[in-house]
Amino acid sequence: MMRRDLNREDDVPAFQSPCTEEWYNEILDNMSDAVIAVDTEMTVVAYNYAAQLLSGVSRDEALGMKCHEIFATPLCGAGCPVREIWRRERSVVTREVLMQDCQGATVPVLIKASPLFNKEGVLVGGVKSMRCLRRLYSIIDSVADGLFTVNERMQITNFNRAAEELTGIAHQDALGRPCSEVFKTTSCQQNCPIREAVATGQTVQRDLELTDCRGGKRLIAASASILYDCSGKAIGGVETLRDLTPIVDMREEIREKYTFRRLVSRNSAMRKLFAVMEDVGASDATVLLYGESGTGKELFAHALHDLSRRRNGPLVTVNCGALPETLLESEIFGVRKGAFTGAAENRPGRIEQCQGGTFFLDEIGDLPLTLQVKLLRLLENKEFQPLGGRSPVKADVRFVAASHRNLAEMVRQGSFRQDLFFRLNIVTLQIPPLRERVDDIPLLVEMALQRFNLAYGKRIRTVAAEVMQQFFTYPFPGNVRELLNIMEQASIMCHGSEITMEQLPGAFRTPPRGGTVPHRVAAAMAGSSRSGATPETIMALLERFKGNRNAVAHELGVDRTTLWRWMNRHGLSVSATGTAQWATGVSGGAPA
Repeated sequence: MMRRDLNREDDVPAFQSPCTEEWYNEILDNMSDAVIAVDTEMTVVAYNYAAQLLSGVSRDEALGMKCHEIFATPLCGAGCPVREIWRRERSVVTREVLMQDCQGATVPVLIKASPLFNKEGVLVGGVKSMRCLRRLYSIIDSVADGLFTVNERMQITNFNRAAEELTGIAHQDALGRPCSEVFKTTSCQQNCPIREAVATGQTVQRDLELTDCRGGKRLIAASASILYDCSGKAIGGVETLRDLTPIVDMREEIREKYTFRRLVSRNSAMRKLFAVMEDVGASDATVLLYGESGTGKELFAHALHDLSRRRNGPLVTVNCGALPETLLESEIFGVRKGAFTGAAENRPGRIEQCQGGTFFLDEIGDLPLTLQVKLLRLLENKEFQPLGGRSPVKADVRFVAASHRNLAEMVRQGSFRQDLFFRLNIVTLQIPPLRERVDDIPLLVEMALQRFNLAYGKRIRTVAAEVMQQFFTYPFPGNVRELLNIMEQASIMCHGSEITMEQLPGAFRTPPRGGTVPHRVAAAMAGSSRSGATPETIMALLERFKGNRNAVAHELGVDRTTLWRWMNRHGLSVSATGTAQWATGVSGGAPA
């Protein structure tokens, strides 16, 4: 067989174009998008197989028909993209619309129209391609978060099912409308996330308040980015919307459940204190509050006052360690004119100012022995004598004292009067330190975020998992006060929606040298350890949150996948009704 020498020009066959109608139809039919061509009267002159599948009208029937008779879309008429390119002399116009297919079902399509010219450059019609977006819409509709896209004019071009549920506005009613008309958020007129994303080229995240079509308010976490076409040109924006309202409502419910007056706790020891507070508060008995510095003794004093019959009277506080002895006596008992050099007038003491109310003596262990005698008389006889006074004054007050010291040990050492100790020690409330109530840390963190977001205009939603783990392991010698101080600094430094280790004080990021983690802290931090939380802990949390695994994961400071892995390891599951149960024989695998 002889080989043809392709290097010789006379051996190269000349290309002959099969310019036939069948040849062009074959090319068009091999395109996945529906393609039609129309003349200047909008009469169909070319029509491929994909268009036939989309419309249900055959090529033979379609040729010679008007375009709007085949494809009925909201754009037919004045909004026709082909007419728009003729009118505005544009090369390409892109629109996303809904049309009816041959079976009457609604089909989302992307229409792209271009002008059609003859060899002389005279406009003879237009060509438009139509891409079915049903599969893309199915994917978008499966997303749990609301999602919508806009064009350069901020008109909505896509609107998923979750966005319909958030706003109460149907997809077909939202398309083509300005997004500000549909969403009505607090940032629509100023600080629009999509406009900011387009201006900066960065993804923008922001919490918004959305008003639905019924006037209801929803708290939304929005994330906006630029939308590009296949050539990399910016053609609009895309925004996702996550409804935070159920989470906020759940957090509020948890906060209300575990809040007693201004005290927040789910710890069993603290709940026992809460259980007796109303009875103690209703009495006029003297109360002694024990607790380390920063545990909230003053909050307990306020709660006792609010629960008492003296709630309409004053609550007067004196810190016994804040003033020297000479000033402390006059501060508590008052001074009469001429009592000493410089006493030019009568000055009432705190006791007199407290008539009909509650007198709170903080850090009573620092009270000098000489003043302990006068205080004992006040407690026993309900009367006192001001400095320089000639007669005693009756005191209609209820006493609450607090100390971080061991007063019983001070009695043995002779630095605190035994009779005063017995007189104070009628009702004793022992407030546990934070290291013994680490199950309260997530609640306290949530409370701190709410407080400091309001104080500093922040929108911080949570702390990172490693931060929560560090909170669980840290001994907190300053107790709740130290935790709140750390959270305040981190809130000031944080510019996003989550506090990370970088925003925490340097000393806090370094564990105490030689420090050991108490047993109860180690038990509580199990939720963030490699081995995971104990099955009893997970079961208790699942029951508390009625099977809500997102809430349980947040409570443990881990993500949902980690919680699922722990549940499988321990053979735990959640029924369809939200009931936690032991799943016999389960050792792993995909979640049900």
